[in-house]
Amino acid sequence: MIRIFKVSGHSLFPLLQDGQRVFCIKTFNFTKLKISDILVFEKEPHGLMIKELKSIDEKGYFVQGTDPFSIDSRDFGSISKKSIKYKVLFKF
Repeated sequence: MIRIFKVSGHSLFPLLQDGQRVFCIKTFNFTKLKISDILVFEKEPHGLMIKELKSIDEKGYFVQGTDPFSIDSRDFGSISKKSIKYKVLFKF
């Protein structure tokens, strides 16, 4: 499944701009993820979030924004693979 999202906020500036659109593909258990992938994931109470994958370990997936004030794994810890909904293929 393919989906287009509109970026809201500055957490990945300058990589992604507020209002920019990203073309994403749905992730599944077998989807290979690698460091520097941009992911769309579900994180309550924030809802859908978009961040860069920084590391993978036994605790989960550590995601981070480029903005030092971004809400990310530095605040809420690693995320599970099941919370990852989409992987960004490209921006436009």
